[in-house]
Amino acid sequence: MSEPEHAAPHDISLAVWDLASPVVAGRRATLKVGITCSSGCDLSGSYVDVYDGTRTKVGAARIASALWPGTDALYWAELDIAAPSAEGDHAWTIEGIAVAPSHLAPSHLAPSHERVVSVVRFAAVRPPEHRVTVEVIEKDAGVPMAGVELRLGPFRATTNKAGVAYLHVPGDTYDLCAWKIGYDMLSTTASIATDTTLRLEVMTAPEPEQPYWA
Repeated sequence: MSEPEHAAPHDISLAVWDLASPVVAGRRATLKVGITCSSGCDLSGSYVDVYDGTRTKVGAARIASALWPGTDALYWAELDIAAPSAEGDHAWTIEGIAVAPSHLAPSHLAPSHERVVSVVRFAAVRPPEHRVTVEVIEKDAGVPMAGVELRLGPFRATTNKAGVAYLHVPGDTYDLCAWKIGYDMLSTTASIATDTTLRLEVMTAPEPEQPYWA
């Protein structure tokens, strides 16, 4: 009697996004995980597990049937995860276990999928204590600047149309950087001990003496 025929295994991959950076130690964090098959299989009903550095499961979800908007085969779920209790750098191991729905083919013909693993590294920090308002203007013109990327220690934000961004941080001394294409990067130090407003002036970057295409 011949052995049952099995379809060749398909490759699957994971995508992880929408994890706040940094996360607050001891609280809950959310992220989105997507799983997709190289052959476009329907992977709704697949499982995703999240483990910390001690292999303790800290989150799990079952993949929904809806596709992520604008994609053809990215099945996804949002996970609620217990953040580490300690500050510092951490990593979560995310494991996807693909399940091809039985209606696609008889079980002995259904394609198999290997377990897929991804590692997400992140920082955990103390709970926020103070609101920091950052106002950015263009030095020469004196006008607010939108779209300026800000980094205050591990915290990130982007200025709005009014040239303002808000961050909520624990009290500490941080390196503050402001950056936007076409402007000099600005770097300074800020000590945060209460709700604070910081005002930054950025300057247009000088044109290079010799264009890069010359």
